[in-house]
Amino acid sequence: MKKNKRTLVLVLSLIFILSGCMGTEKHYYLSLMGESQKWKLTGYEIVITPERFAAGHGTLQIKNETNYTTHYFSFETHVVMYDQDRVVHTGSVSGPGFNIAEQNTGAIDGGTYFDKKGTPVTLSDVSAIYMIVEWQEHADSEITKERIDLFDKTSKEHSFIN
Repeated sequence: MKKNKRTLVLVLSLIFILSGCMGTEKHYYLSLMGESQKWKLTGYEIVITPERFAAGHGTLQIKNETNYTTHYFSFETHVVMYDQDRVVHTGSVSGPGFNIAEQNTGAIDGGTYFDKKGTPVTLSDVSAIYMIVEWQEHADSEITKERIDLFDKTSKEHSFIN
């Protein structure tokens, strides 16, 4: 009888522990791509979990160019969540004679974002993701700017992503 009680307590304890491991945490992995008039972005990743927000590992390419020298280049990745536009990832180079025909975005990896109640962001809180690319051909020329749209929730009428 004692052995049955111990077995029952052990089984119930195990069920209790395992049921606690089956939370409703949501983890999102996005592989994004997009184009502007002059630029093409491929392989850009965003990871959203309750503990982590990571972005990057993409490749920016100038369309139909293998060599494009500039004095200034930068990008900013924006995520619109909770009706707020946030810059989440940036990169830049400056100086004479940089070939920017193909640029790796690098990556950032850090803590997550939270809403006003302190709840971690989920993909359903994100309404748009886009990148702004800026470059200057010559030291005395104006900076050119283009936007690459990567994710727009309003255009996702039918999607696997909720």
